[in-house]
Amino acid sequence: MSLDSQSVRLVPLGGWGEIGMNCLAIEHSDDILVVDCGSSFPFDDLGVDLYHPNFTWLWDRADRVRGAFITHGHEDHIGGLPYLLQKLRTPIWGPPHALGLIERRLHDHGFDTRDLVLTEAHPLTTYRVGSFSVEPIRVSHSIVEATALKLETHAGIIIHTGDFNLDPDPPDGEPTDIARFRAIGDAGVALLLSDSTNVDTGERLGSERSVGQALERLIGEAEHRVFLAMFASNIQRLILLGEIAKRRGRKICLLGRSLTRQVEVATEMGRLQWPSDLCVGPEQAQKLPREQLLVLAGGTQAERNSALRRLAGGTHPLLSVETGDTVILSSRIIPGNERPVHDMMTDLLRKGATLHSWRTDPAVHTSGHAGRSEQSRIIEWLRPRCFIPLHGTLHHLLRHAELARSHGIGQIMVVENGTAVLFNGQELRRDGVVPSGRVAVSAAGRPLPAETLQRRSLLGREGIALVCVTVDKDVKVVSSTRVSAHGVPGLDPDSEELERVAKTVASAAAKWRNGSLSDLEIAVRRAARNSLFELGMGSPIVDVQLLEV
Repeated sequence: MSLDSQSVRLVPLGGWGEIGMNCLAIEHSDDILVVDCGSSFPFDDLGVDLYHPNFTWLWDRADRVRGAFITHGHEDHIGGLPYLLQKLRTPIWGPPHALGLIERRLHDHGFDTRDLVLTEAHPLTTYRVGSFSVEPIRVSHSIVEATALKLETHAGIIIHTGDFNLDPDPPDGEPTDIARFRAIGDAGVALLLSDSTNVDTGERLGSERSVGQALERLIGEAEHRVFLAMFASNIQRLILLGEIAKRRGRKICLLGRSLTRQVEVATEMGRLQWPSDLCVGPEQAQKLPREQLLVLAGGTQAERNSALRRLAGGTHPLLSVETGDTVILSSRIIPGNERPVHDMMTDLLRKGATLHSWRTDPAVHTSGHAGRSEQSRIIEWLRPRCFIPLHGTLHHLLRHAELARSHGIGQIMVVENGTAVLFNGQELRRDGVVPSGRVAVSAAGRPLPAETLQRRSLLGREGIALVCVTVDKDVKVVSSTRVSAHGVPGLDPDSEELERVAKTVASAAAKWRNGSLSDLEIAVRRAARNSLFELGMGSPIVDVQLLEV
């Protein structure tokens, strides 16, 4: 449906009704602007490396997409770009630090960034993207150079907060530009789109500098090595840890590809200014006195093959956690990761480490996202006519809508991914459903269809039995039937039950008379399934191979 000249259409493709994978398309006149293009990570182990939004709606309108505007460099805001750009080579605007991370990621995916238009976007500067006028506004967050966006449209001013908090003294020295928000509010805001991630926290506890004070106290008390796990992209915390290491006479050793990359990019962009002799490699770290080493490790969520998980399991090839060492988890658990993180913590305790986490020492971490009090202040400064919460599960969105309603905003709408919204400057209304959802990508970079994931899940629950039958050109069995199994309880290569299954299948195959290969395959599969079920082996996948000689 075409837009009238005074309306804007919002099309949420990710991050509305979920945590992560943030992506919003905004349609204005004949132009489409993409705000953020993130990814999210799996909570299971089905071979999924990451998820990105379903880009079908954008690909079908590629000739009208004028660009993507990135608010900051977190993976849940930039991780989907390589997949969007496979079919849509659109220009990209964003903070310099975010663009540095984007270039690295695109290079990893085989893109020649010289063929792309990447434009640095700075606060207090307006950029023309098709019919949109976009002004970034500096906000505090757990990464440097985070921004909100002011969008000038025919329907009025739209503010997209991005991820933000109101830390008054962040380590990078760039707090949220309160004066600019107030000025925009005084001029009039038609629609506010605001981050809902931390709406359940009334007052966000601590600041990055208070976290730094807590970390310095714990590092100062440690008698031997300190292993500190953190979110790799928290450049604000890395700035503080560099200062702490210098004051405490410790060298920093980085473990983890993502953490190393973040440090490299932040250093290249001038956002991280560690002395050249502050860092040592893992080989050199082995030779240092234990009291002189601070190891920064990735893997706060106990990700498989992450540095911290391998340290906890004793499988890291270069360093190990020993009795008397200190481990600090300067992080929180992302919902869904509770069990593996707790298991990892138990493994660390078994190694004799002194463990500090958000449970024992709440001050070791603070959220980068605004709590309810900070969300309230944004609403009070901007005084929008209309409000839509974004970035969070349905629970978070509904809670944020309640907060906006308590501030007297009359026009409020809660929608999830795939529900388009039409905004004419005065009111909001739903405008149909568009293709949306998550696209799973394997570690090899290939998409994983839902059918493949479902089959992998079934394999994990039930296992697989392989049945091999040799037949001649007349579809008659000419040799013994062979059955093997993988992941089916009680069916090892020498089990009596496996022999019984093979005999049952052989008997069914021998009785076969006149039919096609496909008919015989169905009969063999049915016989194998029935036999396995009768033996109490559940319902594993049965894969039948008919070899014709």
